[in-house]
Amino acid sequence: MSREPPKNLPAEPPSVTRPGGPGWGSEIGGLLLLGLSLVFMVGGWQLGLGIPTRLGTGAFSFVTGAVLAVLSVFVCIAEWRGGEPADTPDWVGLVAIACALAVFALSVERIGLVPGIFATVIVASLPDRSLSLPGKAILGVIVALACWGIFITLLNLPFKPFVGF
Repeated sequence: MSREPPKNLPAEPPSVTRPGGPGWGSEIGGLLLLGLSLVFMVGGWQLGLGIPTRLGTGAFSFVTGAVLAVLSVFVCIAEWRGGEPADTPDWVGLVAIACALAVFALSVERIGLVPGIFATVIVASLPDRSLSLPGKAILGVIVALACWGIFITLLNLPFKPFVGF
């Protein structure tokens, strides 16, 4: 014999349940980041890591890829443990970052590190509406000069700051 609840009570809110398996949330994003980190690590390895006192050109890419790999594993674990539905990906931001990576890869050897970083920052920040175009330009200058100071001056990596130097 089943007992039905009184009909005048409000319905309970539906509980948030998550379908099994990965979805368009952090699991797939984490796996994509893991794949990207492996690309950076393999590329860095092929460029040469050098030694701790004299880093090679691939050391930064390799270490960045390793850190990204660890973080992406944590993202996947946290998403599998969580019970909330994931947000949909920000496709505009994803395309902007992909285009920024392409700009960096195509420009650094052709026009130099400083203008290449500047262009990369501008392209990556285009979807951000909270920062004006002059603000994006100032951010690009600051990041480009910081990269010059860190990678060329401090770490003595073999990058040209500008073509012809």
